[in-house]
Amino acid sequence: MSQEEVDILKRALARERASRKAAEEILEAKSAELYEVNKKLEESHAELTVLYNKTSSQLQGVFENIVDAYVIMDLWGNILKMNEAAVTLLGFKTVHDEGNLSTLVDPKDIDKVEPAFKQLFENGSITDFKIRIRTKQNISKFVHINASIIYEDGKAVAAQGIVRDITLESEYQRAIETEREKYRSIIANMNLGLVEVNSDDVIQMVNQSFIEMSGYNEDELVGKKGGELLVADKSSDIILKENQKRREGKSNSYELVVKNKAGDLRYWLISGAPNYDINDNVIGSIGIHLDVTDAKRNTELIEQQKKELDVIVNNSSIGIVLTEANNIKRTNETFQNMLGYNQEELNRLTIKDLSLAEDYPESKAFIEKMNAGEIDNFIVNKRYKKKDGSVIWAKTNVSAVRDINGNIKFQVALIEDITSEREKTLIIDMINNLTKSILGKTDINEIAWEIVNNIAEYLDSDDCVIYLVDHKNETLEQVAVYGDKLDQNNNIINKLILPIGKGIVGDVVRTGKSEVIKDTSKDGRYVADGVKRYSEITVPIIRDGKVIGIIDSEHKDKNYYTNQHVKALESIASLVAIKLRTAINIRERKKAEERNIQLLSQLEKNNNELQEYAHIVSHDLKSPLRSIDALVQWIKEDNKGEFDEATNQNFELIEMTLEKMEQLISDILEYSSVTSESKDKTKVNLNELIEELKQILYVPEHISIRVLNLLPTVIGDKTKLQQLFQNLISNAIKFNDKENGLIEIDVEEQKSYYQFSVKDNGVGIEKKHHDKIFKIFHALNKNKESSGIGLSIVKKIVDLYNGEIWLTSKPKEGTTFFFTLKK
Repeated sequence: MSQEEVDILKRALARERASRKAAEEILEAKSAELYEVNKKLEESHAELTVLYNKTSSQLQGVFENIVDAYVIMDLWGNILKMNEAAVTLLGFKTVHDEGNLSTLVDPKDIDKVEPAFKQLFENGSITDFKIRIRTKQNISKFVHINASIIYEDGKAVAAQGIVRDITLESEYQRAIETEREKYRSIIANMNLGLVEVNSDDVIQMVNQSFIEMSGYNEDELVGKKGGELLVADKSSDIILKENQKRREGKSNSYELVVKNKAGDLRYWLISGAPNYDINDNVIGSIGIHLDVTDAKRNTELIEQQKKELDVIVNNSSIGIVLTEANNIKRTNETFQNMLGYNQEELNRLTIKDLSLAEDYPESKAFIEKMNAGEIDNFIVNKRYKKKDGSVIWAKTNVSAVRDINGNIKFQVALIEDITSEREKTLIIDMINNLTKSILGKTDINEIAWEIVNNIAEYLDSDDCVIYLVDHKNETLEQVAVYGDKLDQNNNIINKLILPIGKGIVGDVVRTGKSEVIKDTSKDGRYVADGVKRYSEITVPIIRDGKVIGIIDSEHKDKNYYTNQHVKALESIASLVAIKLRTAINIRERKKAEERNIQLLSQLEKNNNELQEYAHIVSHDLKSPLRSIDALVQWIKEDNKGEFDEATNQNFELIEMTLEKMEQLISDILEYSSVTSESKDKTKVNLNELIEELKQILYVPEHISIRVLNLLPTVIGDKTKLQQLFQNLISNAIKFNDKENGLIEIDVEEQKSYYQFSVKDNGVGIEKKHHDKIFKIFHALNKNKESSGIGLSIVKKIVDLYNGEIWLTSKPKEGTTFFFTLKK
């Protein structure tokens, strides 16, 4: 062989070594990159799982936050479960206390229990059930119960119910009845005749004075038309005209000539007013009758009647105001107590002084119609300013008192405080509207916008903001606002992001307690967001003991917000906490899903690049290897018999190295091809697959392969499953040093997966190597048959099927590989 040929061979070998080294470096880099991407994907998946579990666990706390008492009992009345509201209502110490609901029933109402249980079991539910109870502290309460049966497989197993304390409502109703009885007594014993008629002038009720005035008894009056029974002929037109006025909602005073039962003509002064039902529909009229026949000649009698009217006015539970040209002339004690003024102070004021500027125009419009003679009566709900600066809502019924010429002499206003009732109605309406508006919504911004809009309308606020708390960055951020901080596209102008602890809202995040600021100019924590306002209310939204958001509202006036507002907003915060927490979790889950998609896309790209690279390496590296092998064969044939024994051994070493390198390249290609689960899944009978492998593999005579149990038929890619078992069996054959080698294949069926094992009695593996053997190119035995890729392929296939692989082994005794495949 010439020197030139030798140089050619040397250069070829040098290039082969350089190519191999470069290929190994690139492959290691790509493998490391793939490992990092897989780690990120695993972390992201774990994060997504935590978020899902957190969202599911939050739903378990729904009933714990119900404002009303909630109780679950067995079919004998024993308490199984109750919330904190029930503990407070029933007088227990904790939600874990035991007790029987029937033992809490007031002995006076014990007879109601059995019929109620019977109705519950027969109908499956009971509603509007009211009963008196004695709490654990022996406190008497009146409660309202709605309950229903809990069924399991169609069989009643327990009952659940909502219990509301209506003690105050019951006392309030009794107080109303007491007041009614008092006024019935006053009416019955007053010296003025009182008559109630329906829209057809049919008498519905009379008092004793009217009976005496008319000369008829009650049976002769009730059910008869007053105009036909009592009115003298010359007054019939008047009564028809006045009855029409009542049907139109008008009221006034007039004089009427009547004929009593004895046939005597009498002069009655009648003050009539329309009578309304609960829907403000006119259903008739009420008239106070004064027989002025003798009074015309007896001023003293008139004064006496006037005093009796004063008694009625002063003892009325409704405020009464007499005005002249908008100036207050006289009021009763109820009205004085209502606003906190005495009579002298009120005489220096006008109705306009007591009214809010926003409400006065509506009242003024009615008064102008009354002055023009268009109406004699109107009703309006409006606000009045109390002496202490606070405000009440009142239903105001104004009637004109005209002279004989039809000119207004006075105006009488009946004023009923409806602040509490209106507040309750507004809260219920607002909570109902809010619940409907956020129902089905999962987007956090949509939910927050619905909250601020409903709260701002309820509070009549100039500003309302929802903040979300970011505990990781220790900040809170505006996510929805109501007011002048929105641009034309409803985007927040100069969105605030505050550190926790800064400002009033930041303090509430830190403390978790609501705050009402009466005058922000005196509070150094106040952060002006645009326009400066003087009242602020801030309520935390708490979930699982952690502040997740803030409801903050401001008003231009001082002392605007009340404790009632705080309670209402805290109820709303409790209501929306679960919904808001769920929306936050969904937003975080979507972010995690987006990251997953990006990682999966990157992983797919890397896998494709790796596959492409492996095929290129396989093709580009095998070609020079085959060329080298051909050159070696030519050299041996051309110089047959001329080389010494050492040279021939070197040639054999070159051939073995070339064979090893080609096998290594083939293994790399095989490893890189195990990238994703095949879409073409089929049923694979593993018993048949093992039998096929026995025919393919070289199994020495001293080694036997046994299947201990019938293997299952699984769904998957037959080629990959064949690779899996082939590599494990080949390993067991390759590293068996016993005279009688044994390989045992077994399976255990679990609930959701199969657990397979491949056991041998070979050389075994030391424990310190257990974590390393599944890594690529890591071979414990340095022989020409081991490339260090086989077990890496096995693990990759098991991972592909979402399974697990592990081993147990004792050196010199043998090894058992376990792996799982999902069903």
